[in-house]
Amino acid sequence: MSQLGSVLQTVGYLALAIFLLMLMITIHEFGHYITAKMLKFKVYEFSIGMGKPIYKKTKKNGEIFAIRMIPVGGYCSFGEDNTDIPDTDPNSFNNKEPWKRLIVMFSGAFFNFLSAIIFAVVLLSLMGYGRVANVGTTFMNKDHETDSSQPETITLAEILNLDNKAVDSEGNPFVFAYEDNQKMLIESVNGRSMSLLTWTSSILENAHVGDNVNLVVAWMNSSGAVVKQSVVLKDISARQWQALSNAQPSLPLQDKIYHNVGGAMLKAIPFSFEVAGMIFKILGQLVTGRLGMNAIGGTVATVSVMGNSIGQAISSAPVDVAFAQIFYLLTLISINLAVFNWLPIPSLDGARMVFVIIEWIRGKPINRELEARIHTIGIICLLGFVVFADVFWVINNLSLHFLL
Repeated sequence: MSQLGSVLQTVGYLALAIFLLMLMITIHEFGHYITAKMLKFKVYEFSIGMGKPIYKKTKKNGEIFAIRMIPVGGYCSFGEDNTDIPDTDPNSFNNKEPWKRLIVMFSGAFFNFLSAIIFAVVLLSLMGYGRVANVGTTFMNKDHETDSSQPETITLAEILNLDNKAVDSEGNPFVFAYEDNQKMLIESVNGRSMSLLTWTSSILENAHVGDNVNLVVAWMNSSGAVVKQSVVLKDISARQWQALSNAQPSLPLQDKIYHNVGGAMLKAIPFSFEVAGMIFKILGQLVTGRLGMNAIGGTVATVSVMGNSIGQAISSAPVDVAFAQIFYLLTLISINLAVFNWLPIPSLDGARMVFVIIEWIRGKPINRELEARIHTIGIICLLGFVVFADVFWVINNLSLHFLL
């Protein structure tokens, strides 16, 4: 492919990433809009994007629908921050009962979460819930650096066979056999099953070199049946531990349980909550300093990572796996949006809900002008942090491989 063609292809992937991000933002704002209409709130404007409008239409009831030039963000305006002119309309946002306002503010992120469940159904229908480490994964062979007679690459199976320390459940020696026409997979590590979110690296966080590591492996025999075997790696070596931690995720050998819509729907809700729990865990690690600034990014980082992931999936994976990767990203980003917007950060839905709850308890609102100032300062600080995070991310990714 020519360099121009490669650039155009990359631009296409980034454009698709922006479109998907805007789709999820639109879903969020639509959640606010539809619940507001159901509860008979006065809606001033529904806008997709930011900046100058490229399309604008005013409905008979005065509502404005607009598509704006900058494909980042969006909003559904109820005039809630308008403190200049007292609004005597009983259907205006601030004149509605607190419980109704809470429902409207809660619904944006809630719609993101609902959409994530739908995306998860498609994802689990395509891939199944199981996700396992492939024993046939190939690594660069470190021994080749000091001994040229050693092969340049080595499979995970061969690394796990080092020192003949693998034994089965009865204590008999076990050899990880791997051939081109036979795939052996790790289904669980130390009693925890592999899944779309649980890989060997996360399971081995609390394991150390020298520990015994319990595995359940599976392979397909000559008749096409899946055989499972419990195996113990005794006194795991540093090289085995590292190889197992870096094992690439792979599709299950034979998993039809969740490859139907009904089974996927049963798993989609707990899977979505599992994703939310993972996000809260990451937020906790950021607050406590266990994760550094290089682990986060703003809008530029999000679009770039999404575009890169979509590009890799489309260019190198089968069609079903490529679609699954896209729906995996949609699920992650949708739940990210939901969790983030529920946080009690000024200008976000979570903080606005806190103010309404305080008003409900006190029987009267906090000074509207003070609240508006707090949200204004909050959005300025939030935008500043997003820009800082993006700049920091770009500095740490100067190769900008996603643009090359």
